[in-house]
Amino acid sequence: MSKKTRVGIIGTGNISIYWAHYPEYKQVDECDISAICDIDTEKLKKVGDELGIPENRRFTDYNDLIACEDVDVVDIATWNSVHCEIAEAAARAGKSFSIEKPVGMNYAEAKHLEKVAKECGVESFVCLSWRYRPYTRYLRYLIENGKAGKLYHINVRCIKDSGLWEGRKREWRFDNERAGSGVLGDLGSHMFDIVHFCGEKFKEVYAKWGIFIKERPSEETGEILPVDTDDWCNITAELESDTSCTIQLSRCATTIPDLVEFEVFGSKGKLRYVHLAGQHTLEFTDAKTKEVEKLTPPAEFNALQSQSFINLMNGIEDEYTAKIHHGLECQAVIDAALLSATENRPVKISEITG
Repeated sequence: MSKKTRVGIIGTGNISIYWAHYPEYKQVDECDISAICDIDTEKLKKVGDELGIPENRRFTDYNDLIACEDVDVVDIATWNSVHCEIAEAAARAGKSFSIEKPVGMNYAEAKHLEKVAKECGVESFVCLSWRYRPYTRYLRYLIENGKAGKLYHINVRCIKDSGLWEGRKREWRFDNERAGSGVLGDLGSHMFDIVHFCGEKFKEVYAKWGIFIKERPSEETGEILPVDTDDWCNITAELESDTSCTIQLSRCATTIPDLVEFEVFGSKGKLRYVHLAGQHTLEFTDAKTKEVEKLTPPAEFNALQSQSFINLMNGIEDEYTAKIHHGLECQAVIDAALLSATENRPVKISEITG
């Protein structure tokens, strides 16, 4: 039996421990969670007890976790502003890493991390999690095999009511110094990656955004503080293929807890994927007959994000694996949209990437 990959998790929030990372790692036979890190000592104790992590492998300083001899690779699920510095520390210690999206606060920071990772010879995995879902993978397969024909329009919606939860405090997502943006980076990263994943590249974007809930109580003191990250962002984009693309992002969509809709219009018809409150549907409407075909992904399109990361650590990589250059592509679109919304003008991706 081969040695298991020992994973150290930095950041013990809901995404890493309860919703995504840890629950998936528990399904992967080839790995163990060996250490955790968080600056919140109460949360560190709670999660450590729940996961059965020994106290000598519970850290408040990420450098100590990275240096731990019982950690082979690092999983980074912190707020955005420290993604790159933690990943760089891991790389310089010779340890490969998985990093949450967006990769960094801006394209230049993420590009520097890519350079460091290459120089240090480590693998760099990015948690662009929608590409590991069977419906998204099947959608890609259908587009690649000409189901919709020549593409004319791509319309994307990622909207939810999470910004309207009663009593939600001014956590890091609402603080520009720690997040860099609101829904643009948080939700937009995934949506940009689906567009990339389905074979398209962004050429130019024009973005508008705004803040509906302008104040929230501090997590620490309860003091009412201003919110300075976007609650919504609408993007009109031109793709390199000349396909038209629109993307709507919002965390203030009243009555909709969680909706992702990806609609592709082509010469042969329309593909429409909908994820609504955990339920998935995929259908094709024929352009000539107008008949609607319900589609279900075959079993070979099933995947786990954490399995893909561990596979990469074991030298197994496939066409779906998201590495740092995929994160960089999304970061460039985020930066272009930020600049567009700030200066109220279309911005070419080349202005960001040089």
